[in-house]
Amino acid sequence: GEAAVFLIRRKMSDAAAASAGNEAPAGRDARRSPNEAAADTGTVGVAMEAPSVPEPRQREVGIDDRLGVQSGPLRESGRRRRHDTLPAKECLRQTAANVLMQLAINDDNKNAVREAGGLKRLVSLLSSPDIEVQLNVLGALTNLALNDENKVQIRQLQAIPLVIGLLDSCDERVQEKSAEVLWNLSGDDENRVAILYAGGVQKLLDKLPSEEDGQSFSIAASVLGALANLAVHPENHVAIRESGGIAKVLELVASLNHLRTRERAANCVENLALDHENRQRIREAGGIAALVKLLSTQTDSWVCAAAGALKNISVDEESKAEIVEHDGLHLLVDMLKHSDLVIVGKSAECLGNFALEEAYRSEIRGMNGISLLLDLLAPGVPDETRLAAVGALLNLAVEDDSKVAIHKLSGITKLVPLLGASLPLPLRAVTAMTLTNLGAQESTAAAIAEAGGVNALIQCMGAPTDDVLQEKAASALWNLSTIDSVKTTLRKAGGIAFLLSVIESSTFVPAIENCLGTLLSLAETTENRFAIAQAGAVGLLIAHLSSEHPTVVEKVAGVIWNLAHEETVQHSVRELGGLKPMVELLSSESPTIRFNVVGAFPLLTEQEESVIEAMELGVVEPLIELLGTDKNVLVLQNIAQSLGNVADVGPDNQREFQRVICECHGLERLVDILIQWTPNPEVTPDPEIEAVRAGDREELLAKCCFAVWLICQKNPENQVAFSEARGMTTLVRLLEFCTDETVLEMAAGAVCALCDGCDQNKARFREDQGLKPLIALLDHGCDTVKLNSAKALCHLSEAEENRSIVRDLGALDKLVRLLKS
Repeated sequence: GEAAVFLIRRKMSDAAAASAGNEAPAGRDARRSPNEAAADTGTVGVAMEAPSVPEPRQREVGIDDRLGVQSGPLRESGRRRRHDTLPAKECLRQTAANVLMQLAINDDNKNAVREAGGLKRLVSLLSSPDIEVQLNVLGALTNLALNDENKVQIRQLQAIPLVIGLLDSCDERVQEKSAEVLWNLSGDDENRVAILYAGGVQKLLDKLPSEEDGQSFSIAASVLGALANLAVHPENHVAIRESGGIAKVLELVASLNHLRTRERAANCVENLALDHENRQRIREAGGIAALVKLLSTQTDSWVCAAAGALKNISVDEESKAEIVEHDGLHLLVDMLKHSDLVIVGKSAECLGNFALEEAYRSEIRGMNGISLLLDLLAPGVPDETRLAAVGALLNLAVEDDSKVAIHKLSGITKLVPLLGASLPLPLRAVTAMTLTNLGAQESTAAAIAEAGGVNALIQCMGAPTDDVLQEKAASALWNLSTIDSVKTTLRKAGGIAFLLSVIESSTFVPAIENCLGTLLSLAETTENRFAIAQAGAVGLLIAHLSSEHPTVVEKVAGVIWNLAHEETVQHSVRELGGLKPMVELLSSESPTIRFNVVGAFPLLTEQEESVIEAMELGVVEPLIELLGTDKNVLVLQNIAQSLGNVADVGPDNQREFQRVICECHGLERLVDILIQWTPNPEVTPDPEIEAVRAGDREELLAKCCFAVWLICQKNPENQVAFSEARGMTTLVRLLEFCTDETVLEMAAGAVCALCDGCDQNKARFREDQGLKPLIALLDHGCDTVKLNSAKALCHLSEAEENRSIVRDLGALDKLVRLLKS
């Protein structure tokens, strides 16, 4: 009979596959998207890393009220009189630095100043004793440091220690401008480390004001801006924590009313919260209560900064619980209606973290959160806000109740348009992930198909696209393709060609895996198997059998297994050289690869030409070795069936192939399997075998009997070898204790083949008390069981000693009744 198809679903890096397909995995790299999908198991992900606090705005003289004004030397008559007392060269340097500061507002000028050697000159002037020169140089460096190449060169010119040194200036303006330079420089990761090792983190923390020391708040906003950018780096997480910086920053969050400073303090908490231990310290210091309180204020900048900080803090279960305790979850859901869409986006990201846990999903749903999030998907809403909303829906869609709610609220028709080619790739990718989760439920999967989701996902596989979008789109298609109607839609929409194109051209393993998984599912129907084969898939799949990635090889073998149900594919695999790598993979160390490869062989050995080539490649030895070592019942079934196919080859090769199987101890291994898996009321059953589904145990026994039948048929040497391996005794026990009609049919057929022309086996079967259970089968309800039993008795009755025993056991009456049937 045709082997059943057993599929190995894709393995998630952070979560198990859903029962209907593959749910998107939990967040692996929080920096890549708001929240990678949680798996249906509720695996907890990690919040997106907060971006660096925006760098200080480019300095325009007399305009920047946020960071203070750096007046030029020619603006006021009082300034001119001050300059009259300076040496001419100092006055000239100050003026030149001021002009460069203004010119550096222009991006092209930032590059031009560097190329003209201006950075080196400016850095040398940081050592000037004149305050006005220092201020103008620092102002110029602040603007120039908005350029990435300039950030690097300023560090290479050893400017960082000089700027840090100016934090100790007696002039607060110089301190503030030094902090601003460090703020911009700390947009570069190497600079963050350089500032730390030059003592900059501690110096900046020392500049933070507190109520006790009465220190000025004038430079606090700039200092906090620099600390926030520095707090992106893990080493600075530790340094700020160990220097008591968390408590200082939280004090400013909780008590200060200065607009910019309180906002910057919350920004700093946001990045400090990227570290687990820091999050714990923030909780212990009352930071969550202070941040939730900010959500209730009327100051939008504070609300926005607090939501950003809570987004990262809410990664931890304990933090979520405390936020809820302070009514923060209700505030966050309510903020989805805020007029400031930046605040709305941060709130949605925070809710995405809550949605990673089952308990909070129902609360968000009960607060009408799903409806509010779906409203944010409308055209005209900024893409960043839509991305955050889809990220939250992604995690909510892990549970079935949320899937149903999204469906009922027409969420699918709002999500599918977000796959459009004109939209940003990250938004399309997260939307595809959300559809992956929704597609794990049959009703929502059907709705996605009806809404045009299948076609839209297929288009995501082609330009404009990237590796991540292809991976996520293929993942969604994999789940959707579990529905038969979607299999057809996918084929008719040209999806097979897109899937094969990614497999052929992509180097991104997750995308290749998901495309193979979709093909695996599609290849469950005859129409699709033909379409896949006609698209040139077989040769491409064979080439990928040599992939260095085991997960790719595993799925390729699975697709070949399903495709091989078609005779044309069986021939193609052989003609395109596929049998050699498949035989080699029987010795793979990966159990899942072996599972799929072994599964394909009952089909690949149906054609005589394939059997001959497989034998030349040495297929028998690894199959029999697995028969003695593997414990998976499906693997054992498929090996037994493959060996039977090999032994059933045409008459020119049958005797030789039977001999090879016997010499490789194939009959001995089959007897061992029969002994282990045959039910025996006299022996305590093996718990592992008892745990296997009864139907699978019976199918294994039937296929082993069938293999024995074909391996020993018309082969005296193998007939005797089987008997000497305790095989006849085992078959008798099988006839006594097994009730499954397929097993009994195959066992009786094996007895028939073993006793055909073999006097030794006829006697052995009698001595093992096999005649009685065999004769009893003449009354069985299945005609094929009765037929094989009668055939076996025909051969057994050729032995004179058996005839009287057959009569005494009542066989004659039973046989006469069969004449009447």
